[in-house]
Amino acid sequence: MMTTKTAIKCYRFEGIDFIPEDRLLRWHDNQQTLLTDNESRFLASLCHLAGEVVSIESVYRYTFIYPNAFEDSGDHHYDLNILLLSLSKKLFRHGKMAIPVYIIPNYGFRVSLPNTTAVRNETSVLKKAPSWSNITKKHTRKPFHLVIKTNYATICTIIVITFSLLISGYILTIK
Repeated sequence: MMTTKTAIKCYRFEGIDFIPEDRLLRWHDNQQTLLTDNESRFLASLCHLAGEVVSIESVYRYTFIYPNAFEDSGDHHYDLNILLLSLSKKLFRHGKMAIPVYIIPNYGFRVSLPNTTAVRNETSVLKKAPSWSNITKKHTRKPFHLVIKTNYATICTIIVITFSLLISGYILTIK
């Protein structure tokens, strides 16, 4: 059995852990909330810059432009207000925000420092590679009748029509 260790960054706040690589909010009561890609990027940017007041332009650039630098269609427009609204709904629990995102009017955002920022090592089991015989069995050609699901009545009808046309064509050429 082969295993691999992966370093996963985790921002730990009171009552919640945010794991950007998994797009996951893990509550300390063992419940989990999955974030969209954009929500996760946005929150990861804010957590990475936690404790600082960050301009809207900087957050936007850090969240969307740098990760998408090599995409062909780089003309994306993301609305941070809509993104913040959907993210706030997922962060709101028991009457308060689990990770408070402060809006600084006419400037940007601020997130308080997390209790800890950790890199967790997770060990995952790698799948065993399939044997060569299993691979060749999957890619061998199957007999014709197994590949095409045939309807024998249709085939018989086509054969009868073809012979009828051939015979009538032969009769017409004789006369």
